[in-house]
Amino acid sequence: MVYTLDLKSSAFKHKRSNRLRRILLYLMDFFTFFNNLIPFDIVISILAMYILLGICFGVLFASSEEFGFPTLLNALNSFSIFVVLLLLLFFGFDYSSTILEQQNNLVVYNKSYQTIFLFFSFFLLLVTRDFISAHRISKFEYDILFSFVMLSSICLCFADDFLLVYLSIELQSLALYVFACFNRNSEFSTESGLKYFVFGSVISCFLLLGFAIIYLSFGCLSFEFLYSLLQNTNDSFLFLGILFVLVAFLFKVGSVPFHLWLSDVYEGSMIIVTFLFSVAPKIIIFSVLFKLFALLFSQFNLLWSPFVLVSGLGSIIFGSLAALYQKRLKRLFAYSTISHTGFLLLAVMCSTIDGIFSLTFYVITYASLTVLLFSFLIFPSLSLKNFPIYIANWTSLGVKNPFYAYGFSLVIFSMAGIPPLAGFFSKFLVLLSVVSEYFLLTAIISVLVSSIACFYYIRLIKTFFFIKESRNSFWVSSVKPQHLEYVIGIFMLFNLGLCIAPEIISNFALLVGLSLF
Repeated sequence: MVYTLDLKSSAFKHKRSNRLRRILLYLMDFFTFFNNLIPFDIVISILAMYILLGICFGVLFASSEEFGFPTLLNALNSFSIFVVLLLLLFFGFDYSSTILEQQNNLVVYNKSYQTIFLFFSFFLLLVTRDFISAHRISKFEYDILFSFVMLSSICLCFADDFLLVYLSIELQSLALYVFACFNRNSEFSTESGLKYFVFGSVISCFLLLGFAIIYLSFGCLSFEFLYSLLQNTNDSFLFLGILFVLVAFLFKVGSVPFHLWLSDVYEGSMIIVTFLFSVAPKIIIFSVLFKLFALLFSQFNLLWSPFVLVSGLGSIIFGSLAALYQKRLKRLFAYSTISHTGFLLLAVMCSTIDGIFSLTFYVITYASLTVLLFSFLIFPSLSLKNFPIYIANWTSLGVKNPFYAYGFSLVIFSMAGIPPLAGFFSKFLVLLSVVSEYFLLTAIISVLVSSIACFYYIRLIKTFFFIKESRNSFWVSSVKPQHLEYVIGIFMLFNLGLCIAPEIISNFALLVGLSLF
């Protein structure tokens, strides 16, 4: 049963959300007017042309004294931010009821996640600009590679056949391989990039093999035709192909037991690359994962859902327990990412309207908290030559920089799921959808392990405020206002606002769920 997505429906008829509903209606009608001026194909062509011209400009003038660093890098970076804003304006806000009457429910779902991706990509580029300027990184390839990630993510989100899915994933993976070893002067960065490339190449073979098996079973790769053909089949050979595809996507999100690359890549990469890995690819990959398995392969739910359940629960347990023994900050948050990935997989496993509702809410909350977290991590790097790697380097932070330490602690508490912060609502909704599907034992284990995981978050708070000053501690200083400060302020207000009015996101997540079921 498909519901019509209309902002004037009863889903928004609530006293506390009437004003929000009117504001959203006005904004969406405004953006829809601009959206109708430029079709989707032209927007993709503009992005592709920007990438081509950026490569030509960078290759020709990167070594020029007149057009080189910092002029070249600043021009490319500023224009990249402009391109993201252009995509978000013309392409990310198409939700008016008049337009949706002419579109199917899957287009609405794709546009919703594409809007989320573009929104957080804009702030990611702002944070990156400050770091590149502070460290004088004169490599124009960063923005070009990120444009490749944007192009592949847009194509992947709107892909309607397996061939386009495969090509989009490979284009995104090639850019991420280069990102992983972007710091050519570091042996750790080169090692992490090589390890990610080797593992990714093997998994790419699994993905291609899975798509080939599906093609051999039905002779087509289009989602529309496959959905009708899959309704009356029980081919065990087909399930083997679905299993290979599932393995490939579980590797992409870094869940157990395909997580071996994630901690090393997070540790060896530059801090801004780790930030990129934590936010941008996961939003689109989880949207495609839910679209493929909860919608296209819904008939095989009893076959693939146990694998997702075991992987999700294993990710929560392993990520939470492994983080207890970490002494390096980036590796600690890498295992924390694995734990959050487990909660997202539990939402995918439910494959119901509650599942997509909790998945969308968790994705937005997790992405906003990750932006805040890495903004706080990157901020000392603007004034320091090297990133403070070890947890012991962050001692006495509450004494030297109290407001910075208090804000950082608030983000850590939210990621731990302490009520009434935003992280608590996201985990609560996922567990609620799991209980509604009668996986009571899974919910209990997740709650217990999450309670244990609070220890390594509290250990950071202890390091900030209760450990005596050491020689390795540092001061956080800022000579002039940075974009990073505005990003921290915006997302701090956003996450604190969720404590008072969680319907800011829940209404949007509800609309995404209603558009599919």
